[in-house]
Amino acid sequence: MIEISEMAKKRVDILMTKQREEHKKMIEGLRLTVKGAIPNVEYALAFKEEGKDEAGDISVETSGIKVFMEQKNAKFLEDVTIDFIQGLQETGFKIENPKVIESKAKKPDTPPKLDSPEAIAVQKVLDTEINPAVAAHGGVISLVDVRDQTAYIRLGGGCQGCGMADVTLKQGVIVAIKKGVPEIQEVLDVTDHADGENPYYSPGK
Repeated sequence: MIEISEMAKKRVDILMTKQREEHKKMIEGLRLTVKGAIPNVEYALAFKEEGKDEAGDISVETSGIKVFMEQKNAKFLEDVTIDFIQGLQETGFKIENPKVIESKAKKPDTPPKLDSPEAIAVQKVLDTEINPAVAAHGGVISLVDVRDQTAYIRLGGGCQGCGMADVTLKQGVIVAIKKGVPEIQEVLDVTDHADGENPYYSPGK
């Protein structure tokens, strides 16, 4: 059964009230989505408005909050814990899935590959094109890993939790990296983002 910690419940209640009072939106619950495969699983949390149903969704209620998800993911998400972490180094919703944790325990993580030609090329794009631009807003983007034609990046400084982070990624960072390094087919953000109208946490642990 999906669990929502007391801290997460309080945060969700605050955000749902804000949506209702400031944005005039009637929120029915949370929608939990998942993409990727173990061990590189990513989760996303968003508010589910009343009347805006997604085909194939099912819902469960926990701690008085409805959680919607795709039926095909129900088994995988059945034991997920949704928490809210607030501290100096980490603030945001945190999603943990014992299925992923057990898998990582059985197979140690492979060290990041940052010395490959692709990684070196991506780092050059970050150093020469991307970071000089985001630095003006107090931001920085770091390369975390490159494997299987996928670059994993992390946003820091003013970019972390920024409401325009998604636009920056899609219209700027991803385009620049793919253009500069054609071997890269996908760019994934592994930043811990929080707050905003659609708070989410990525990646899953």
